[in-house]
Amino acid sequence: MRCLPSLDVGDGRQRLLMADRSAAVLGNWLLSRTETREGRGANAQAALEEALTEDPPLLVWAVLVAESRDVQRPRRLADVAGRLTPHALDVPGWVDGECLPAVREAEARAYGQHVAFRFSLAELATHIQAAENASDTQLEELRLASYLYRPHEWFGESESPGFSTWSLGSEGVSLSRVVELAAAILRGECSLPEGIDITVDAARARAEARCRAWLAEEDDSLISRLPTIASRMARLVTLTERFDETLESEKLESMAEFAAGAGHEINNPLAVIAGRAQLFLRDEEDPERRRALALMNAQAKRVYEMIADMMLFARPPEIECQTVDVRSLIDEVIRDMTPLSTLHEITISLGEDVVSVEVEVDPTQLQVALRAICQNAIEAIGREGRIEIGVACEGGDVTISISDDGPGIVPEERRHLFDPYYSARQAGRGLGLGLSKAWRIVTNHGGRIDAENNRGDGATFSLVLPKRR
Repeated sequence: MRCLPSLDVGDGRQRLLMADRSAAVLGNWLLSRTETREGRGANAQAALEEALTEDPPLLVWAVLVAESRDVQRPRRLADVAGRLTPHALDVPGWVDGECLPAVREAEARAYGQHVAFRFSLAELATHIQAAENASDTQLEELRLASYLYRPHEWFGESESPGFSTWSLGSEGVSLSRVVELAAAILRGECSLPEGIDITVDAARARAEARCRAWLAEEDDSLISRLPTIASRMARLVTLTERFDETLESEKLESMAEFAAGAGHEINNPLAVIAGRAQLFLRDEEDPERRRALALMNAQAKRVYEMIADMMLFARPPEIECQTVDVRSLIDEVIRDMTPLSTLHEITISLGEDVVSVEVEVDPTQLQVALRAICQNAIEAIGREGRIEIGVACEGGDVTISISDDGPGIVPEERRHLFDPYYSARQAGRGLGLGLSKAWRIVTNHGGRIDAENNRGDGATFSLVLPKRR
């Protein structure tokens, strides 16, 4: 039995325990992240989801980790694993000296009483709900609610400071009542309703058997090596992320320097060509020659506009910050993009849980960035799709996420996403400067843009901005 990395809960840092078999599963999952074989990674992920089902303290720990980094509430046990996967190694405890210390047997057995109660609660609550012809999804939500019932009690707290109320969707109230009823029955405060196909003693017996499995010691060398594996993996992930981020930033900065110099040099001969074409056009009477000169002038103007866009990427105007409501700003962007999205039969909407957040930004420039990413999503989808914009707050940052259900980002394109004039689309489908300008605007605000594929279809671009400059 080992302690998981401590978390900020209530007025201090708190610890939760983890079963030996969960530690072995977690170790395999960490090792699978360094391998390219998709089969092993999928198997390790499935094992992690199963471990969360049979290890309530690990599940509560995963929920608290996800809650501190993600506003979306998991509704099923599998969702918790999905939320945990990107953030598990973000917790500082993996890399400091306190990582995963062993726990004395007496302490583990005392803690097992909490685990047995949660198993009993989940067993009883799901049987009560099953009598109402509940769906599998409802039962899955109910198991999650049982493990998260009065979460402060996992830490020996009499009240619940620092815990948010986890939403279980539109049926959350009724499901919470079922959990409350099951808890009251286990405490002897009321009787089991009629028509339930399990007794309280039988629920407790099953829970005790699961608790014994949770307490079982396993002789696995991977468990003793887990602290070292976790610590080194966390450092590796951190170094990799910083290296990629630094490399991409330096590359784009170099491109910006080149664009500024090249743009200035190209503009001079371009002005001469356009001026002479206009001069000849003024005195020319032959229709064919006038058409040729007009085309020359139009193409020179097109090049000039391309250079202007390139110069905007290289040297954008100074930021003029104002305190604005992010939700209102996004509403304006949605209105601006609606004609184009309607043409492509694509809906753009604001997420359901978006709240009003004030942030210091240049509203004009930020709208340019948001429109560029929305247009990129529309072009990626092509026709008939959906784009959803969300807002999340974490510490001093605001994250604006733009998710689409398009084809996603292929690995070959990932490192070129923000390169000027790079486009994965067919020729003629845009100049490839939209994402470049968005990157420049966001980084000038002291923020960053993250891009990743969704678990299903499509991709999500996240603009992380400081609330205050």
